[in-house]
Parts: sequence; C-alpha cells; structure tokens
Amino acid sequence: MEGDQQADLVLELDQTDDSDPMLNWEELFGNTHPVEIEIGIGKGRFLIEVAQNHLQVNYIGIERAAKYLRLAQARSLRRDLKNIRLIRADALDFIEFFVPVESVSAIHLYFPDPWPKKRHHKRRLFNKSFLTEVERVLENRGRLWIATDHQDYYVAMLEALEGSSCLREIDLEWPMIKTNYEDKYISQGKVIHRRILEKIRNKR
Repeated sequence: MEGDQQADLVLELDQTDDSDPMLNWEELFGNTHPVEIEIGIGKGRFLIEVAQNHLQVNYIGIERAAKYLRLAQARSLRRDLKNIRLIRADALDFIEFFVPVESVSAIHLYFPDPWPKKRHHKRRLFNKSFLTEVERVLENRGRLWIATDHQDYYVAMLEALEGSSCLREIDLEWPMIKTNYEDKYISQGKVIHRRILEKIRNKR
C-alpha cells in the first residue's frame, strides 16, 4: 500500500510522445479544488503545514534536490496528506510545458537561489520568461507570493514586475507559516523582502 501511495505522491512526467503534456488537475487529485504551486520546497516544511491547514486546496511542490524531495515525500506520507503532489523538475520547464493556462490559484516562491555573482545572474529563475509563464498559468485573481533575503535579487524581481501587464501588488497579512530558510535568515538578523501580487486581467 505504501508503495502505491509513494507512486501517487510523486509525479512522473513524460514528454516522449505526441499527446498533450498539460496536466489535468481534476484527474490528478480526484477533485476540483483550487491548485497552488510552491517552487523550491526544500524539506517541505511550508508545503506540508499549509496543506494540513487547508485540506480543500491541492498543492504541487517542485524541488530539484532529490534528497530533499525524498524527505518531503516521507513527511507527507506519514501525515497521509492526499492534497499534495511532488515533482523533481526544473521549475520553468514544468510550468511552461505541464501547467494549463489559468489553472493555478497561487504560486509561492520563497528564497530562490540568488546566484549572487554577476556572471551567474542568467541562472536566476525570476526573470521575464518566468514571469510570462506565471501570468499565463495564474487564474484571474490568482496570486504570486515571493520572498527573498537578497536585496540585489529583490530589486531585479521588482524590475521584472514593472513590465507585467496583469500583476499588481496587494496588501495582505503574511502567513505565520515559515520555511526553514526564513527561520534561519531571521535568526541571522537578515532583512526579508516580501511581496504579494495578484493577477488582474486588463490591468490599467
């Protein structure tokens, strides 16, 4: 039984045939609940806690590090969470090729790798290409949640957001649930930069 649960929990993506690769959330989760995506879940602390607190929401967790994905998988299984699916993938590729248009109610991006050296900036996830895909997959009134401790990266994020045709900043209380990185950086006295944006079609 546990083997079946593990198979269901971790998504296996296939681009080798000619069929439409876009995922069907209703088929995947067996319901029509809203879908939220967390990019870079680490050990899954935020994802698991928010999934436990919001059982009527489905969550997709993306993580490239296999050891962290396995930890998040084991923790989700111990809690018997039916509203989580995990995927080891490049975040931009996953969103571009597998996430249907206007099918996601929220995207969470917390403390992405800042690639601080200037020659590595091209490796940063948050750029115009990423933002284009976020705008495509968020439903109307869907939200993008971002947080980083890296001032330079935050400025680059804001510069990319200035070119958005449909995302606007909104004022909401930040959730109490923290990632492991957030706790670490707060304990080090670092400033945490946050922003919540909402998709509005035909934004003025």
